[in-house]
Amino acid sequence: MKRLIVFFSVFFGLLNSAEALQIKHFMKTSIGVFDACEQTLTYGFFNNKDYDVKTTMSTTGVFGTLYPFSAMYHAVGTYDKDKFFPQDYFSKTKSFTHKRTKELVYENGVPQYRISTKNEKTRRDAVTLDEKYGQSADLLSIFGMLIEQVNRTGNCDFERYSFNGKRYTFSKVKTLGKEKIKTDFFAGKALKCQYYLENADGGDAGFMLSKDEPAYFWALKDSKTGAYFLARIVVENTPFGQLESVTTKIEVTK
Repeated sequence: MKRLIVFFSVFFGLLNSAEALQIKHFMKTSIGVFDACEQTLTYGFFNNKDYDVKTTMSTTGVFGTLYPFSAMYHAVGTYDKDKFFPQDYFSKTKSFTHKRTKELVYENGVPQYRISTKNEKTRRDAVTLDEKYGQSADLLSIFGMLIEQVNRTGNCDFERYSFNGKRYTFSKVKTLGKEKIKTDFFAGKALKCQYYLENADGGDAGFMLSKDEPAYFWALKDSKTGAYFLARIVVENTPFGQLESVTTKIEVTK
């Protein structure tokens, strides 16, 4: 569930990249008949050269009782048109049994080493890259590339490997067209897309998202800025029933 939530917490939120603009999402997710988690996202591109992504989440309701979990994920870097150069990726997670931090440090956009802490024990490891997957970056930076493309071209057809310092995953996104949607919070004609996520070895990438089970999402445009934001996500089948995530509010800052 964590990877799916991270993906859709950051997938949309960007601006027309010619401006300095920051958008904050407030989101909530349900699985089956249960509330599952709440998320926030702050995403921005600045001065046509810097990007910054930060998202937080915590489980709520029954899931918060059965699986107490909170997390913060943060990625920063630079870009030049559609070329991205990550600088640092950091995450902090807390579950019922563990506290962990992970950091992926780059040089000239290439991952160099990974620093991880588990229950206050820290280790630093050089990363080993696999050339067959091409130049890769953390998942949040990959989303920055995708978001830039969507705002530039109006479609979400995209394939890319991501790397967390230990393993590779593969994201495949496809544009399905335009569709009118209405949630309790937003309505309009949305860009509809389909998303698959799997490990590079072909296995499932997450507990809630099978490599053979797509997620569908709908992105609307902010009426004032023209920036896309994620309005709704649906995964039809999970071990606990349908997963649905909706944006409840956005805050736009220029």
